[in-house]
Amino acid sequence: MGATDARVVAAMEFALRAHGRQTRKDGRTPYLVHPVAVLRLLVTRLGIEDPEVLATALLHDVLEDTDATAEEIGSRFGPRVLSWVESLTLPPEAHGEGVPLSTKTAFLLRSLAGQPWEAVLVKVCDRWDNLLDMAAAPWSAERRRAFREQTSRWIAAVRERRAVDPEPPRLTRALGEGLTALERVLQEPDPLEEGAAGSTVR
Repeated sequence: MGATDARVVAAMEFALRAHGRQTRKDGRTPYLVHPVAVLRLLVTRLGIEDPEVLATALLHDVLEDTDATAEEIGSRFGPRVLSWVESLTLPPEAHGEGVPLSTKTAFLLRSLAGQPWEAVLVKVCDRWDNLLDMAAAPWSAERRRAFREQTSRWIAAVRERRAVDPEPPRLTRALGEGLTALERVLQEPDPLEEGAAGSTVR
């Protein structure tokens, strides 16, 4: 069980091949650093050992950002991992640099209602890593603020769903701790905005 499970190792190898030479938004960091960071948060911060959840963390962007197919994922990792990865995949109309953030936000909130809780947990750690990594992204202050606001709205929607359609008990601790950690990151000031403010001549 855990990160050394054969299914997790296979998912790592699959993600490495699928993402290939892709980089993060800074144009330098290999893209695979992100799914590995999501897996690390699940394991080291939330205590997740379920190999299918960890495989999903490594594969969560492959359908959205690479040429990998649903058939490949289903045949290699099974129907549960495939369904979780598919639920984390934005459709073309809600994905891409030219798509307004409001369109993506609407899709995220709309899809949450039927999203498997395992996928929601992966999404928590996906957002967590994106927020930690945001300072390295070439985003404007306005876009960073909008991303943080989008994340706040998504967290509120997750909490509302938990009140009426709670997660399985085996995920309760990890999900609660993950949401709390995500909120703590959001409460921290944007270091780029702080730096800009500190450099202003008064």
